[in-house]
Amino acid sequence: MMEKWKKFLSLEIGIEIKACLYFALILFYYFLYCVLKGNLYASILLMAEIVLTAYAMSYLQVYALHNFDESERFNAKVAVLSLLCSALYTAVSYALRWYDRNLTATICFFGYMLLCYACTYLIFKIKRDIDTAHLNRELENFKKQREK
Repeated sequence: MMEKWKKFLSLEIGIEIKACLYFALILFYYFLYCVLKGNLYASILLMAEIVLTAYAMSYLQVYALHNFDESERFNAKVAVLSLLCSALYTAVSYALRWYDRNLTATICFFGYMLLCYACTYLIFKIKRDIDTAHLNRELENFKKQREK
């Protein structure tokens, strides 16, 4: 029972991190869009839509798409799922008028989201590599201390 709870909690923490990350990335693009339009004000309601969308997409990515952006290898499956999620974010942004249904801004948003997924994959891969190296050092230290 405790192991199931820990696994659930670990997934939920991952969802929180993922949702916050994608919210911040999308919010940056939205702020950039506002500034380029000459508008220094941002809609709080729109920000709520973005955060709710980021949470929904994070749940989808973790539970239905098996955390693909944290995969060990970047393969065709990861590429297709990145395209799918970028398209879903773009469709929501268009439907909810985040970028005033401006086609140029929407198409650029799609490209931006693809770039975000690629960067997120790399960030998670680098973190895994760092964690693996750290655990290997810890194991070596443990073995050396046991030999003494």
